[in-house]
Amino acid sequence: MINTIKLSDGFRRNFVREVILPLAAILLLTFAGAGAGLFWGTRLTNNEAQEQQQRMIEASFEQSLAEHLRQLRSLTRWAPLASQLDLSQPDQSWLDENVGSWLYEMFDHELVLVLGRDNQLIEVWRNGQRVPDRHVEPQVQAMLDTTLVQASTTDRADFVRIGDHAASLAVGEISGNTRQPGRYRLISVKYLDDHYLHGLANRSQLRQLHFSGDTSLPNDKAHYLLSSQQGDPVGYISWQPDRPGAQMLRTIGPSTLLSVVMITLVCLFMVRRIWTSSLSLSQSLLKLGASEAQAQHLAFHDVLTGLPNRSMVEDRLSQALAFAARYDHRVALLLIDLDRFKTINDTYGHHAGDDLIIQVGHRLTSIVRASDTVGRIGGDEFIIVMPDVENIGQVQSLAKRIISALSEPYQLFGSEAWIGASIGLALAPKDGLDRQELMRKADIALYEAKNCGRGQFRQFERVMDESLRTRQQIAADLRQALLHFDGLAVWYQPLMEISGQRVDGVEALLRWQHPERGEVPPGEFIAIAEETGLIIPLGEWVLREACKTSLRLPQLIVAVNVSPVQFRASGFVERMIEIVQSEGADPQRLELEITEGVLIEDEHEARNNIIALRNAGFRIALDDFGTGYSSLNYLSTFPVDKIKIDRSFTQSLGVAQNSAAIIESVVRLGHAMGLMVTAEGVETEGQMSALADAGCNQLQGYLFSQAVPFEELERMV
Repeated sequence: MINTIKLSDGFRRNFVREVILPLAAILLLTFAGAGAGLFWGTRLTNNEAQEQQQRMIEASFEQSLAEHLRQLRSLTRWAPLASQLDLSQPDQSWLDENVGSWLYEMFDHELVLVLGRDNQLIEVWRNGQRVPDRHVEPQVQAMLDTTLVQASTTDRADFVRIGDHAASLAVGEISGNTRQPGRYRLISVKYLDDHYLHGLANRSQLRQLHFSGDTSLPNDKAHYLLSSQQGDPVGYISWQPDRPGAQMLRTIGPSTLLSVVMITLVCLFMVRRIWTSSLSLSQSLLKLGASEAQAQHLAFHDVLTGLPNRSMVEDRLSQALAFAARYDHRVALLLIDLDRFKTINDTYGHHAGDDLIIQVGHRLTSIVRASDTVGRIGGDEFIIVMPDVENIGQVQSLAKRIISALSEPYQLFGSEAWIGASIGLALAPKDGLDRQELMRKADIALYEAKNCGRGQFRQFERVMDESLRTRQQIAADLRQALLHFDGLAVWYQPLMEISGQRVDGVEALLRWQHPERGEVPPGEFIAIAEETGLIIPLGEWVLREACKTSLRLPQLIVAVNVSPVQFRASGFVERMIEIVQSEGADPQRLELEITEGVLIEDEHEARNNIIALRNAGFRIALDDFGTGYSSLNYLSTFPVDKIKIDRSFTQSLGVAQNSAAIIESVVRLGHAMGLMVTAEGVETEGQMSALADAGCNQLQGYLFSQAVPFEELERMV
């Protein structure tokens, strides 16, 4: 009896020492860790939200600066202004109305100045009113004496400090048709006052946005230092930051408390089981070890594919580079981006996209060597690290095999789908031994591969840094060509009646014959024109040429493509109507083709523009139908006359199993809504027959004719 009691006491002491005390310590650490995690997560979420808000503000300021300069250029490049200033006695009322008053009433330019060649003040307007005797305050005069104004030889815009106020300053040379280029400069100032910041706050969805100058700020205010492009401080911008972390804490706090209670109850149950059986203890330890192994695996592997994630790939790349530097080996880095993956998501859904990503991971793993690392770094981006590379041919061969393998069809929920891949290569030590530098250069090469048409690989070369300069040169040449439309021409591709025997209409397409580069592909210079704003005068010129063609061939409908940049420009509808009226054309013989990119940014404004154009007599066609994520929604929202089935659907006829069914569905939908349906990209008799069976109204493609000059079109008609 005594021995039993001693054994029982000893067991209790051992149990308390070996089980209860460690378990209590674990619970304490777990609860402490959970509390610390909640605190840290709340703080981190608040900080990330504040940083995001700051990035939004910075982007808004940069955009407003660019917009300020664009507004100024609308006058500096206006020929009547330069001509008026060249007069010995300029019309003061004309200048007041068209410069000072116009800039203030239209764009809130509060201070406008005109400077002569020696920087003397010629005209001064404040809040749209002329300032007598051209008097300016000392702080404004100090601003005029700065390097930004005195030494500026090009149009520039920047943030400056004028006295106690921050302001947006734009300086532009008045060019136009003045007989003395460079004689006059136009300067405008927009103060960052409460009105300016209120509009910025509404766009950025921020609260209590305020310019606080150099004064100290309360701790509950977020702020950042606004600086000029030269790095000079302008002042502090403060706002009331959002606190999503606190909301998160209020949301997950009760569930966390419930989890703590549940964990405690579970632990008590486990203690009871351990007390009755030592086997339960060993099983619990085994489960704990398995959980730790799983957590370790998840920390360094992608959840969807099971491939190494960015953290593990970067670690292995760093090890490979260190080994290469020590033993003079080579390491290759391949960045892979899937082409047309967004189309798969939009067409089949995100579940199909996840299945596709998994299949891509399996294909990549089956191609590489055992010593290589294949990882997924996010979205549709993959990465391969190749240590101990013998020669560049080995890397290029792998890239070719990857492109070929990923181009094979995929089975997604009973349907076949196709994608492609673009690859960027970088090689160490040739391109550097720093991990971040190597990844940057591989990313540059990947951009070059995608920019050159996708479905290919590119190895990083120094000449890739020259691509930006080349694009700038093309933009300059295009701007020069626009002066007299040298080398620019409008060609026409017929729109055929469904039998293919009669021309129903034509699509106007812009062509450019460069004096040195030869024929520049539209896909190359149109994108540059959109980036630089040259697409607006280009589009207006094409419309004028289309008007002339509609007058010479009145039996045809002439279609003109409208760029998203052109569509969103101020006064777009009025300008279209004015051009057609000046050319004496009938807007009912003109068709404006717009893409979904025109509709996405501001649906309300886009709908108003389309309604105004249709009321003026224009026909509206929705181009590239089926390639966007919400085409059906657009058909029900925007009043259009025609849809054009994208060439990708036409080309898939006879290739993809469900392509004919898709086209038939689109045609029935269009006819049900009273719309004409045109199919693009028709190249074979089989495609023509299938589209006719589907009920299309018009066909367009190389089967009938490529784009031709007007003379050849006239003979064809």
